[in-house]
Amino acid sequence: MESKPKPNRRRLIPGLVVVVLAVAGVVYYTQQASANNQPLTLSGTIEATDIFLASQSGGRVMKVRVTEGAQVQAGQTLVELYSETTHMNETITAPIDGTIMESLMEPGELAAPGSTLLVMANLNDLTLKVYAPEDRYGHIFLGQSYPVKVDSFPTVAYSGRVSFISDTAEFTPRNVQTIDGRKTTVYAIRLSLVSDGSLKPGMPADVFFGTP
Repeated sequence: MESKPKPNRRRLIPGLVVVVLAVAGVVYYTQQASANNQPLTLSGTIEATDIFLASQSGGRVMKVRVTEGAQVQAGQTLVELYSETTHMNETITAPIDGTIMESLMEPGELAAPGSTLLVMANLNDLTLKVYAPEDRYGHIFLGQSYPVKVDSFPTVAYSGRVSFISDTAEFTPRNVQTIDGRKTTVYAIRLSLVSDGSLKPGMPADVFFGTP
């Protein structure tokens, strides 16, 4: 009987390598696609735009008509000063409706020109800044709204609308964590929050971007 020729192993090995690489590639891209389709949760801190109210001419603080936490209206008188140098009175008024966050001077104290007397903010105009990983950056769009939650009210979902998306990549800040894990390259995302008054600046919050 004639013996059958044995397969050439040298020819089989390159073929097997190609098959293995092809399978590995399919698995990798399948995992990547699956990961990119997972819900994305990012964490940040609620912020308010602070307004610093300062004395232009300086002088002695005669009256402070508000306390920290007080709700004020635009045009309301907040602080009265008297300059012994110019013999003139100065009145500090609220530029907008808002809340007094800090009162830095007491009656009788001397305020230098340009020194901050009060810090106020509009607590109905809050924002949340988070950092999106590069592989999910393209799934977030301006104007879209997403649920936002805070630890103080875990059963309440607030609405956050994307108002800013950075077009410049940066490295992950050390104090920011994401549930999906930290990424090296991220983009800053800012959301405007709709609040019933319960949200406060400084609160940690999570925004749920969901499945793209």
